[in-house]
Amino acid sequence: MQPLDPRPRASHRPRLLPTLFAGAALTLAALAQSPTPGLTGELPDTSHWPHPSSPSGNRYHRSTASALDLGRRDAIAQLGKALFWDEQVSADNSMACGTCHDIKAGGTDIRHGAVHPNTNFGTFGVIAQADVGTIDYGFVANPTTQVDRLVTPVNAPTMIGAYLFRELFWDLRAGPDFLDDFGNQIPNFLVDAALEDLAVGPPVNEVEMGHENMSWTSGFLQQKLNTSYPLALVDPSTIPPDVAWITGSGHRYDKIFDKVFHWHPQFGGFVGVTRERFAMAIAHYHRTLIPDRAPIDLGLMSAAQVAGFNLIRTRGACFSCHSATGNPQLGVQGTVNPWDNLFSDGRAHDIFLPGQPPRKTPTLRNLGLHQKFFSTGHGSDGISNVFVTNFSELIDFYNQQPGGFGFFPPLSAGEKARVIDFLQNALTDPRVAAETAPFDRPKLYSEANPFGSNLYGSGTGGPSGFVPQMIANAPPKVPGAGAVDWFKLGVGSAPPAEPAWLHLGAATWPGPVVFIDLIFATLFAGTTTNEGFATVQQPVPLIPAMLGIPFFAQWKIADGTGSCLSEAAVVVPF
Repeated sequence: MQPLDPRPRASHRPRLLPTLFAGAALTLAALAQSPTPGLTGELPDTSHWPHPSSPSGNRYHRSTASALDLGRRDAIAQLGKALFWDEQVSADNSMACGTCHDIKAGGTDIRHGAVHPNTNFGTFGVIAQADVGTIDYGFVANPTTQVDRLVTPVNAPTMIGAYLFRELFWDLRAGPDFLDDFGNQIPNFLVDAALEDLAVGPPVNEVEMGHENMSWTSGFLQQKLNTSYPLALVDPSTIPPDVAWITGSGHRYDKIFDKVFHWHPQFGGFVGVTRERFAMAIAHYHRTLIPDRAPIDLGLMSAAQVAGFNLIRTRGACFSCHSATGNPQLGVQGTVNPWDNLFSDGRAHDIFLPGQPPRKTPTLRNLGLHQKFFSTGHGSDGISNVFVTNFSELIDFYNQQPGGFGFFPPLSAGEKARVIDFLQNALTDPRVAAETAPFDRPKLYSEANPFGSNLYGSGTGGPSGFVPQMIANAPPKVPGAGAVDWFKLGVGSAPPAEPAWLHLGAATWPGPVVFIDLIFATLFAGTTTNEGFATVQQPVPLIPAMLGIPFFAQWKIADGTGSCLSEAAVVVPF
């Protein structure tokens, strides 16, 4: 995900790109450090890939560590896995980190149709909330300000293999240190902490998962998670085996966090969810996502794929950015130099997309699963009318670039096919494609219930012609002891400055104007805004007996001498 983080970052020092020549002997000392400051890691551990480096405050132990250390490492990673796929991390229970980072799309956003006003194809976020000068993480008082979801300005990059990047996000603003909520460095997280620094941004970003004026220092997200049961929204039959102990414990996140972190010398004790613990868990999970079993890693590339690799190396400029050394060589296990296996230098470059700033080189790993390209998310950038919607168009884009940047001489049809074969197939880890461990994950509520799928019926206009639109995508959470009610319902496109009521019923009605029956509550939402929005200003009355039992809702808005009604929505409390 790509939060719009206003925090100033330290300027990046100049970086040189050394070249390792074919056949050069690589000693352990030579492998101990990446050839480019854009990447970070340690000597290979159990594969030909560099072992995940990590800050001293969040040590990621090697496979040769003690059983106690490995158990603690794995428990932190498993907690991070649960958090990454939990939609309850978002303000309105509609977004998980994994919503935008879908495994079957190689860790990128598989959803189409989101267009940011800057004409990039970003990723859908949450419904916008009005900034009324107070932080209301429950979305009870803050009214809805638009019907559609917000959109990030850039396409979501993959988290798979991202552990090797010294700095993260397209603009490199996360890392290498981990900052607190006031922009200060956190002791013991001064290097190798880009994953931790990145993890705390999206949950409080106004577009992706949070809203205006929300910050970790408010404590609202910690409070919400402390009183939430892990993965309560996902299909329980799809919960991965390695996190089953978390969901099967019967404990809320506060107890799980304490079980995992109570021993920690810096962030230990029994304090439940904290910002730093959250970051450490997500980062540990990301360090397990090493895509090291693609055909290139196992010596299983076809002759056509090898030819495609060599065409890129000898006829294109791709590897000047998409490698650590600038001149990757094929070995028995991937590339001769393990640092080249990511196929990225981790640095920012300008690839001549008009109107776009320099962006971090993305990894080519699992590119065959991607459905969007570039930081722009494919499509037209609105300036040069560059369209890239598939691999053929992607290669065409580079095939037409001037010498020194694209392919020279340009590829023939046969050569183009071999390059595509290499990029599309040789770099795809079958475990990623099949979503098997460590890339397994649960099925999200939002996958089974896409945005807007819980709406039915149709709105009816009044004398002024306005047809109200129901806003009801967030699943309602029944509050437990000490919990907060995080649910609300909104309406948009309604007559301005008119009284609004929300009717709740226990059954459907066939319409054509009224679509709910057995009304058990009517909530007055005050008057609509000048833009025609209204939000229930009190928690929807939910009780434990309503768990799993659907109820139905429909808005009625006064309209001069008459009234108008929205379509209806079905909501199922969890």
